[in-house]
Amino acid sequence: MSDRIKIRADEHGIVYLHMCDEAKKNVFSDDFIAELVAGMEKAESMNPKVIVLHGLSDVFAAGAEKKNLMDLCDGTVHVKDLVISERLVHSTVPVIAAMEGHAVGGGLVMAACCDIVIAARESRYGVVFMSLGFTPGMGCTTLLPDLFGVFVSNEMMYTGKRYKGSELAGMGTNINYIVPRADVMKKAGDIALQIAEKNIKSIQLLKYTLSARRRKLLVDARLQEDMMHKLSFGFPETRKTIEEFYAGQ
Repeated sequence: MSDRIKIRADEHGIVYLHMCDEAKKNVFSDDFIAELVAGMEKAESMNPKVIVLHGLSDVFAAGAEKKNLMDLCDGTVHVKDLVISERLVHSTVPVIAAMEGHAVGGGLVMAACCDIVIAARESRYGVVFMSLGFTPGMGCTTLLPDLFGVFVSNEMMYTGKRYKGSELAGMGTNINYIVPRADVMKKAGDIALQIAEKNIKSIQLLKYTLSARRRKLLVDARLQEDMMHKLSFGFPETRKTIEEFYAGQ
């Protein structure tokens, strides 16, 4: 597929989509977004029963690229990352997010777009949009509550805090499993195999039905989040906050 997105299918009808941009740690550059969406298209063309989405062992996905954020401040581009959320939610088969590594910002919202989520006790998860000076995107405001519950997701969005998986395990979230990092892919494979034993036509029907609510939530998010982005990226202090945030990385 590419050096950054690799796809592997097994004999059971499970397709593994691997985000593996070692150099940039799966940051959402324009090229990475395009390759990821193309990867989903390719994965679905292989007639899978289930897709396992995973990243690097230390980073699942890292969210927005600084250059794109600065361009948004300048008003020279429009937000593109919602295309990732829409592509995942509109998948024809269930998608399992296997988050061995850290997931930040849009990287964590990707998991909220999936059907089953497995996290690692050692890794950190959070949505840092507000720490960068602008409001959440990618459907975060409407999808994150399903994964973490309303009050935990509210705290996540307002504070920008990154939580260890072991901490989230005691907070009553809706994550399916929080296991040691070394066990994440095995757990994902076990669940995928249980799904793959079922009739593919029935799997697709169930996926369409179960994702209906999230498809509507993304429509709502596009309206709300686009409006907030136009305002918050226009604040004069947002550029300074972004510069300071990335200077500390």
